[in-house]
Amino acid sequence: MNPLLSNIRWLRLLGAALSVIALSFAILMVVTAGYAAGLAFQARGSPDQNAISHFAAGMSPRVMPWLECALTFVVAFGAFRRTKEFRASQGLLLGVLAGLLALVVVICIRGHVTLRGLVIFLLMAVLGWIGGLCAQRWPART
Repeated sequence: MNPLLSNIRWLRLLGAALSVIALSFAILMVVTAGYAAGLAFQARGSPDQNAISHFAAGMSPRVMPWLECALTFVVAFGAFRRTKEFRASQGLLLGVLAGLLALVVVICIRGHVTLRGLVIFLLMAVLGWIGGLCAQRWPART
């Protein structure tokens, strides 16, 4: 077997890719909950559910891909700072896995992949690689 592939911690890699998607959903939910709380304070009661749904539906397609890209870099940098070797390649694999998971989510919601989705996939792969390179450059102090 290829020594590059045998030294990779696949569970850590898959967990990191899943955390990118989960964190992006969680952050979007917190922002939507904050908006709902703001509406509730303005109305001094229960907020308008249509306004909350409209806000979430408008924010999700615009913010989610960029949030996933930023989180791919952050997670790749944080997850691979403690590994000794292959940081850049593991970051690239993380970006590819997170990008594939993001494409699966898009396919489940929209039913098809757009050119924008493919560009975001490539951007996530590149940002994962850059995160791994930065982790290689600035390793964690032990």
